[in-house]
Amino acid sequence: MRDGRPERPPYWPLVTETAGAPALRVVVPRYGEAVVGGAETLLRKLALSLVAARWRVEVFTTCAVDAATWRDEAEPGVAVEDGVVVRRFRVRAARRPSAFRQLSRGFFKLPGRLRPEEAWVALQGPWSPSLLTELQRAAPMPALFAPYLYHPTLAGLPAYRPVRLMLPAAHDELPLRLGVVGRALAAADGLLFGTEEEREIVVRRHPDAAAVPWAVGNVGVAAPEGVDPARFRARAGLGAEEPYLLYGGRVAEGKGMPELLAGVALLRSGGTAVRLVLTGEAGVATPGSEAVLPVGMLTEAERWDALAGAAAVVVPSFHESLSLLALEAWAAGRPVLANAASPVLAGQVARSGGGVAYDGAEGLAEAAARLLADPLSAAALGGAGQAWVAATYRWEAVHRRLEGLIQGAAAAAAARAAG
Repeated sequence: MRDGRPERPPYWPLVTETAGAPALRVVVPRYGEAVVGGAETLLRKLALSLVAARWRVEVFTTCAVDAATWRDEAEPGVAVEDGVVVRRFRVRAARRPSAFRQLSRGFFKLPGRLRPEEAWVALQGPWSPSLLTELQRAAPMPALFAPYLYHPTLAGLPAYRPVRLMLPAAHDELPLRLGVVGRALAAADGLLFGTEEEREIVVRRHPDAAAVPWAVGNVGVAAPEGVDPARFRARAGLGAEEPYLLYGGRVAEGKGMPELLAGVALLRSGGTAVRLVLTGEAGVATPGSEAVLPVGMLTEAERWDALAGAAAVVVPSFHESLSLLALEAWAAGRPVLANAASPVLAGQVARSGGGVAYDGAEGLAEAAARLLADPLSAAALGGAGQAWVAATYRWEAVHRRLEGLIQGAAAAAAARAAG
């Protein structure tokens, strides 16, 4: 005790406590500039934007960077990164990706009543008992858990006592149908979705989630100043007028890489001179060829240069809750070619008027050929998308939405406790 007051425990936020400042605790399996992943990137952008708006923000996460293995790579402990207090905890059970995939195939073949769901969630990981323990000991603060799929959310959210929000980042996949997921969704005091389609998918699978307070719109997007496509062309060895399609992201199953490569092959075999530029994980894991130019991991400035110079940006994923890549392409004024098999992508394209939703490799080749042959139409699509993003995806609107959701969630939680 000090002056009659209890001393603050070591897990207390390190940021300066501004009287009346909104506060948020973010619980996410991986966090940091080196992490490749749509939900994780979104959460980091959200955290940085909130700090810039004078929120108090801290992150509970693991030492893992790679979601396939969950191996500890970062140092455990507390650090302040760009104003965000980041608490990293060790993962106590790394996994072998091939063994886990085989186990999951067997798990989902079982009848629902026979599935050991809690065991599967622990193996899905990242399993970090110290993260969950410290989360329960931490000073009270509204917490945002994301994404739905992993152990810190599915085990941590139901056990957390202050206001608890979930950013599901969900698409219609087998794990979404698990009972443990439905229980976590129902336990949340508020749900923050990326798109209307994502909420429809979640409620269709778990009708109890319809009763949870919710909001749609969890990211803000704006192109930075000083974007220079010529700078990227020089870096990548592309000619000044050489057209290219761009994809930047992961190569995991469901991301559509085989269909993307097949579509580009069809496009070139039809006589269209174009290259496919790959960045991020795809730019590291994919072999180069005459048609495919992998450029690896880019800095933020290089990434925006690459986006701005593309003839079109391709989003080939079959499963999305929100495509940040599409939003960034539109913010840079470029048209988007999106996989129509994803209801979320089809919805984003339809609402924005900023691109074409294609069906299959042949549809991708045909749509890309039309855009490459008609630059004025491509520019008009990019301009429509740019206007839509500027009007719809502003950080200040996200902050107001989040603050309102926290207030509504707190009221709902209080009513539920009283009842």
